[in-house]
Formats: sequence, C-alpha cells, structure tokens
Amino acid sequence: MLLFCIIQVYRSALRLVRSMLPLPYLKVGYLTAPPADDPIAPHKHWERSQFILNHTELQQVNDSESAPVKVNALVEKAKRFIKVDVADIVSVSTCSDLTLPPGAGLCINTTHGPVFLVADTWESLDGWLDAIRLVYTIFARGKSDVLAGIVTG
Repeated sequence: MLLFCIIQVYRSALRLVRSMLPLPYLKVGYLTAPPADDPIAPHKHWERSQFILNHTELQQVNDSESAPVKVNALVEKAKRFIKVDVADIVSVSTCSDLTLPPGAGLCINTTHGPVFLVADTWESLDGWLDAIRLVYTIFARGKSDVLAGIVTG
C-alpha cells in the first residue's frame, strides 16, 4: 500500500512538471551568442537568438529557413548555428569576463572547447544553468531514455 501511494505521488508530480514544460523541449529562451564560426568575435557581431534545450542537445534556432543566396555567380556560405550535444558537456558555469557582451555570462565547457553565451539577466541564466545541469546529470547516470520518454510523451 505504501509503495502504491509513493508511485501515485510521483505520477502526480510528473504530470504537474510536464504541464509546465515547453514540450517537446525542456527549455526555450533567448541567449546572446557569437557567430558559430567565430566564438571570439567582437561584441557587435554577437546576436540575441532563440535557443532550445531537449534531452540530447542545446541548439540555436534557425530563425530564417532560407537557403544560401547566389550573388554574382558565387554562393554565399549558409549561416552556421551553435549546437552543443549533451554527451560533449564537461561542465557548465557562470562567467564574468570583460571579453563577453554585457549580461549574465554562461560558459559550457565541452570536449571540443568552451562555448560562451550571454543571458539577458542573472535570473534567466539561473534557469539555463539548472536545466542544462539537470539534462547532463540525467545523461551521466545513463537515464536519458527516461527523460526522452517524459519529453516526447
């Protein structure tokens, strides 16, 4: 009987949490990011754009679904977007660095090197930190399939 009650409590909590998630994602919001091909670009080249976090990756959203443009018989390179696979994350932390644009700095250390992003506020940054750390912790414990089931429902 006690086990049944515990299971019911967990199911109820899961339903509540699922109703508050931006499914099929765990977090959706805006971060300021450098161009994907130039992580140390000057501030004026950084852009505020939407990011999504699911159980496998943090990814910058492509706002313009346009194809590469042909100009004077040359094809411009398609814009690259930032993508961080959860499996590549080593650590996530806040950072205050004069080389970053104004705002709340986020550093994601990966097996491929650091990724720097900037949140609008420190409160917003806390939400990103919590979400990324949660996803990474679940991944590290080998339970990504459970999280995927919750998110994809």
